[in-house]
Amino acid sequence: MPHHISKMVYVGKEPWHGLRTALPANADYDALVQAAGFYTAVERPVFSPPMVEAIPDRKALFREDTGEYLSTVSKGYEVVQFAEVARTLVEAAGGVRCIFHTAGTLGRNGVRGWLLGELPEPLLVRGDKSPIKRYVLGYCGHDGTTAITLKNVATRVVCQNTLGVALSEKDGAEWHIPHTTSAKVRLEEAGLAFRLLVEGYERFGELANHLAVQPFNEHQLQLVLNRVMPLPEDEAKHPRITNARNKVVELFHAGTGIEGDIQGTAWAALQAFSEWADHHRHTRAVQGKKVETMRLESIWMGKAAAMKRQALAAIADNAQLRLAA
Repeated sequence: MPHHISKMVYVGKEPWHGLRTALPANADYDALVQAAGFYTAVERPVFSPPMVEAIPDRKALFREDTGEYLSTVSKGYEVVQFAEVARTLVEAAGGVRCIFHTAGTLGRNGVRGWLLGELPEPLLVRGDKSPIKRYVLGYCGHDGTTAITLKNVATRVVCQNTLGVALSEKDGAEWHIPHTTSAKVRLEEAGLAFRLLVEGYERFGELANHLAVQPFNEHQLQLVLNRVMPLPEDEAKHPRITNARNKVVELFHAGTGIEGDIQGTAWAALQAFSEWADHHRHTRAVQGKKVETMRLESIWMGKAAAMKRQALAAIADNAQLRLAA
């Protein structure tokens, strides 16, 4: 599909990431799922000439609607359809008043399907004028590697920094179901997962408030940079890395919404890395892909998310704060 995004729809306000097609405010669940492009994935045997029999421990996945190839997976891989996951998550979300209002597909031939929801009552961090919207991302893929996942993608409103991805499963910020033979059975755990995710948000709020009152200086920031963006120990110049490090320092002092009491804090340091990863990190153009789509995948599921997770761990170490064990 063009730009590696099959479809993306939303109900209500335009989503922050700007990849969108509007649906009426009264659109129901079935209309949302259909418009989002949640197709059915089908299994087919895999052959390798001159063999006459199919390869016994492999199968291929294709889109039923277009016939496009998705992936080759093991025989024990259980296909769980996007619409199946979406319905389960939407029903489970009712107990915690999470409203899924955005959905779509990403990746080659729409190999990953996702839903974005919002919990009520944004987080407020001490000294920060910007609220933190409590978003929940649910996604899965037919690529053989992407598990059914629920993830905290808390987003700071003033700068649209996605902060929740800096946390991990041990922080109560992620929940996974691998595509094994019990995947459909484990979907029943979605209600519990949502409750754990909400509890994880409470811990995230506590951590954010600790970071917001923890003094943090440029020397400490440099130590974090040495872990997250290390300069190679050679005589060559590395302008790309040097420029990135300098930009993070600049954002630490004068990033979007970094003012007042949060200046010179560990919270400002996390914002600096998040703003760089989300808005300044170079995304290499690939033919047939839209840069905005690639950046969104990176923020939610890829290198940008991993970098923020690494930065938070290093900041916490330097500030002598304990994260979840």
